[in-house]
Amino acid sequence: MVDVHSIEKTCTIAEYLAREDDSAVRHEFHNGTLLEMAGGILPHNVVKLRIAGILDLLLMQKKMPHVACNSDTKVRIEAENRFVYPDLTITDGQPAYYRSPDGALRRDIVINPLVIVEVLSEDTRAFDKSEKFDLYCTIPGFREYILVEPETFWIKSYFLQDPARDLWHIQTLTEPDAVLEVQSLGIQIPLPDLYSVLEKLPKE
Repeated sequence: MVDVHSIEKTCTIAEYLAREDDSAVRHEFHNGTLLEMAGGILPHNVVKLRIAGILDLLLMQKKMPHVACNSDTKVRIEAENRFVYPDLTITDGQPAYYRSPDGALRRDIVINPLVIVEVLSEDTRAFDKSEKFDLYCTIPGFREYILVEPETFWIKSYFLQDPARDLWHIQTLTEPDAVLEVQSLGIQIPLPDLYSVLEKLPKE
């Protein structure tokens, strides 16, 4: 998630979708409340782009049907009446699109995330680490949540290893030579491959 800039007045889903289609600024929808989303700093953006590129390449190499969606794609959280913009969404197989109350098929909104990645920022860190995860857990088929600090070696992953018992395996990686296991996809990402992009940025 990028930084929350302001909170707008409440509206209906139809009003939200119409406004979002015409808006140059993205908004999340939280049960009628609109949160305006501001752009992230450069380290946040380059790390987000790097992990998206790595995962997309690995999905292609393994000939997997899942699709990597960037932060322009909304995810519908039906049980909580939310529309959010994760930093990266991997669909559970082919994307399944949201159908709006008027029956329109929305190809900018998916309802079947398997993996969600959030690159943390100052304004959203606490929300991403707590309530946001609880919201995602209400989505059927959601299996893995990955949190990434953009400027230090720190990744925390949650994998639903036993859905019947709601048993999650949680792992925190802090070593520079660690390897992130994306367990629901059978994919590995060495942390140096992810964080090396920061070496291109100015130190000051």
